[in-house]
Amino acid sequence: MGFDGIFNMLDILVLGFGLYAMYAAFVLKREGKIIRTFLVFKDTDLNSCRDLQGYANCMSPKLWTLGTVMVVYSGISLMNTYVVEIWTLFWLMMAVFLVVLFWYGLEVKKAMKKYF
Repeated sequence: MGFDGIFNMLDILVLGFGLYAMYAAFVLKREGKIIRTFLVFKDTDLNSCRDLQGYANCMSPKLWTLGTVMVVYSGISLMNTYVVEIWTLFWLMMAVFLVVLFWYGLEVKKAMKKYF
C-alpha cells in the first residue's frame, strides 16, 4: 500500500470523469442539453438531432451507469492503495469497469445512428 505514481493519478482522473459523467447525465435528463464529452462523437452537429428527448431518455440511464461504475471502481482502487488491500474486489471492479466502458461505447454508436 502506498502511492504508485501514475496508476493513482489515473484513479483520480477516472473518479473525476465518473463524477463528470454523472453530471452530464443529470444535465441531459433535466435540461435536455447534450454535453459533447460523453454523448456524441466530436464531429457531430448537435443541431442535427432528430429527437432530443428520445436521445435523452435513451442515453441518460446508460451514462448514469457508466459514471457510477467509474466512481465505484476508482474508489475501490484508491481504497486498495491507501486503506486496505482488497485485490479480489479490485480486479473484479476492473473487469466490470472495462466491460461497462466497452458496452457504453457500443450504446453511443447505436444511439448516434438512431438519433442523428
